[in-house]
Amino acid sequence: MSDAELGLARGEFFFVAQPILRLHEKRLSGFEYLMRWRHPDDGILAPARFISLVEDSILARRFTDMLIERAADTLQRWQRSGHGDLSLAINLGATELASADLPQRIQSIFAAREVMPARLDIELTGAVQPDCLDGLAEAIRAVQAIGTRVALDDLGGGYNSLTLLQQLPADIVKFDRSYLANVPADNEATRVIEMLVKFAHGHGKQIVLAGVETQEQFAWAQSLRDVDVQGFYIDKPQDETRVNELIARYGRPSASAQAMRGSP
Repeated sequence: MSDAELGLARGEFFFVAQPILRLHEKRLSGFEYLMRWRHPDDGILAPARFISLVEDSILARRFTDMLIERAADTLQRWQRSGHGDLSLAINLGATELASADLPQRIQSIFAAREVMPARLDIELTGAVQPDCLDGLAEAIRAVQAIGTRVALDDLGGGYNSLTLLQQLPADIVKFDRSYLANVPADNEATRVIEMLVKFAHGHGKQIVLAGVETQEQFAWAQSLRDVDVQGFYIDKPQDETRVNELIARYGRPSASAQAMRGSP
């Protein structure tokens, strides 16, 4: 039995959540769920240290089901506490997203908890190969048919950004820190990002700027139309206790996005 399989059996995998702000409404729109491994020898491991042991292995389906179940449990708790408008994003690779029975699995798990699948976002992670686009587009539509939204994460990783935006019917486009690292100081980099944001908006996509790490980037994001922001300048990934505190304080439209910035 592999370390990852043992860890799964022993309950060593857990989740933290990073907040996402809807700037124009000045409120939390939701969180991104991020897996961690409390390894008995190596301490707390981020996905980069273990995801290759899971993806494209016999464990992939079990991890995906665990992720969906934990997400549904969390959304159920938020719903019961009066915050049923918040969304939760999970990360899946193209292989798991393309599983033919994924929509049915989501529906079954969410129905058991009386939570709508529309509150779940799936972020497509990893590089997308050109010869997989047609099948991936079909898989995205199947998930969308049950109400779940799909986000293109790490936009442009391994393939042309504009091609992905045109050929994959995702609901959300995320720009990570690799895109925003030189924004707004570098005028050319800023112009390119603003062009991509405008292009994505023109195709009906919601925008998440996921690499906001400085005051200057936050101020620049406020100058754009209808964007969500995420990043260390807003807050780092947090455990459940801290997440509940953030929801209680900033989960309503009257909250100030700026007030949340820099929370400990």
